[in-house]
Amino acid sequence: MLRFSFALWALLLSVAAAGQTVTVDDSTRFQTIDGFGTCLSGSEAQQSWWQSLYFDELEASIVRMDLTPTFAAPYSTLRYCSPWFGQAAPLNLDSATSGHDGPAGTNTRPYTSAADYSTSFGGCSAPIAVMGPDIDQNVKLFDFSQQAVPGLVAQLGAAAAGRLGGFKLYGSLWSPAPWVKKSSGNSISAGGWPLPTAEPWPFIWGGNFAGGELDVSGTPLPQFNDGSADTSALTQFARGLAAFLRGFQNAYGVQFYAISIQNELNFEEFYNSATYPLTSMYLSALEAARAELDRYPDLAGIRILGPEDLMGGDAYGLWQYGAGSTEVDKNLQYLAAVERSADAGTALAGFAIHGYGKDGVSSAGASSQLWDWWANGWKASPAPGLPSGVAGFSSFGKPSWMTETSGESPAWLASSQGSGGFPDEGAFSIAIKIQQALTTGQESGWLYWQLTDGKPSSDADKETLTDATQLATAPKLVAAKHFFRYVRPGAQRVAASVTGGSSLLASAFELGSTLTVLLVNEDASRASVKLVLPSGSQSASLSAVTSSDGSLWQPSAIPVTSGEATVPVPGYGVVTLTSGAGASDGGLPAPDAGSSDAGAMDGGVGDGGGAGSTGGAPVDGGAGPKATGGCGCGQSGGLTDVALGLLLALWLAGRSAHSASKSRNSRCWAKPSFR
Repeated sequence: MLRFSFALWALLLSVAAAGQTVTVDDSTRFQTIDGFGTCLSGSEAQQSWWQSLYFDELEASIVRMDLTPTFAAPYSTLRYCSPWFGQAAPLNLDSATSGHDGPAGTNTRPYTSAADYSTSFGGCSAPIAVMGPDIDQNVKLFDFSQQAVPGLVAQLGAAAAGRLGGFKLYGSLWSPAPWVKKSSGNSISAGGWPLPTAEPWPFIWGGNFAGGELDVSGTPLPQFNDGSADTSALTQFARGLAAFLRGFQNAYGVQFYAISIQNELNFEEFYNSATYPLTSMYLSALEAARAELDRYPDLAGIRILGPEDLMGGDAYGLWQYGAGSTEVDKNLQYLAAVERSADAGTALAGFAIHGYGKDGVSSAGASSQLWDWWANGWKASPAPGLPSGVAGFSSFGKPSWMTETSGESPAWLASSQGSGGFPDEGAFSIAIKIQQALTTGQESGWLYWQLTDGKPSSDADKETLTDATQLATAPKLVAAKHFFRYVRPGAQRVAASVTGGSSLLASAFELGSTLTVLLVNEDASRASVKLVLPSGSQSASLSAVTSSDGSLWQPSAIPVTSGEATVPVPGYGVVTLTSGAGASDGGLPAPDAGSSDAGAMDGGVGDGGGAGSTGGAPVDGGAGPKATGGCGCGQSGGLTDVALGLLLALWLAGRSAHSASKSRNSRCWAKPSFR
């Protein structure tokens, strides 16, 4: 009897999954999509196969680059007077047993502030590149040859903007110039050679500006005398940012769409990094940067997004860690501070967050509480010590982008729970994560960490969508392609409600006459989904692409009768459907003219609202208006092949060890820049 009951229960579940209905209602509208893309690392983007994958296969329309400045000699001589391979003693770093670990014995060049930045270190004195009132003279202090890869990709994107529906260059600052930073009071723990050993932040390691806080005091310092007066670190930061942006734009003939003044502003790492533990610090830098950019017509149109922090794994990760001297403010508290400041509210054009939180992807049918909090905040305190009445970003009427995530295994199905567990760690989970970000999270832009990074994608390297061998056949790239290719810039999300079960995720987007519907089946069994198109739809058929384990890209045509269609969705599968254009071969028509930059960054999302069955807060009407990340080893004293291999192995081991815990208040791992 027990066996019979269990079998009957399983059958009923299967029938329920198969009987789900998705109803698309284009009278209820949400955010407008700005686009999809990845960050850049290494030099593979110079290759034609990479460019074809990015702009032809994925039709990515955003690229993210590191804005950490690279200075010309003599300011960068001997890697800013830091120990490194091939340099003369005592600024050498030759082997783990030779004792050649720099004058400080820590494999680094430490400093505390501008006051001692230029003091002699191993016989080397590092000069400060003081930014004066003439921005064009300041531009000459930088070396833009080090940005050749993002410059090339930005040029290609701009050239393809017409067929992509627009292209957006987005820059994130991993660290400002080292001399504008001061001690944070924290230290790095001991690391294995050749990584830094125990050392207070900030320091320079292999040309990386590691850790420390931006000096936002506004105190004029003699070290920053620009020829007419002493200036502050904050002034130098703002002038330097403006000069770097102008210099890059002029060097490569491209225009930045948006920037973030700090990548993951709560983390100090041995690579380029800086921290703003308090909202007051961030707002000071934000307002200074905006005021400086607004002085120049070629920079005034660049939007600033922020705070670009990690989502975290719980409510504390969205508000605050610690208290008193250990206080570290988090995402929603930065938003609350922006709300209280008219200047900051004007300076910030939109929001950015890194979506490493995994709630909602851990089990079938779950929805992401973290994304709902980020979008809508909370009324009642969700945990002890947290305030009530906290607003989410949607209350500001400005868009949000998810600008970094990674960590999935390269197979279509993989589970953190072992054999038989819900597939929360493979390529399939990327589709769930994007669905949640776009619906519950109301994100207008979505960027993965890297397309490729020069190494084979494997369970030991989960940071890319594909590699030079798998190319378009990589399951992770296929999962992302459903969204990257078919949800175009300028498309507006419309309501797509699911009834008759909880195992199906649905989203829908309209751009002109084209409707795109995405279905993700979180159940292991095949689902037969009744799709109800918007009232008045004249489509006779839908173009479909289906992906599942072992069958990654299957085009087909789905007939439509009286505005309804029956769509088979494989177990743990993804289906993308389009009407109004033939897309069985993966092609879509060019978006409507003028939609290039008519995304949510200019229009925003509506006020308030809850996620509901379709997610987000509805709005009325239509759409709202050499490489820095790789191993730049071409300089004198560059890495040997053995040293390079060792360092990359160390970095990869560290990144793999930490990426799994990023959603649990972990570190931000970004590939170091070996200058």
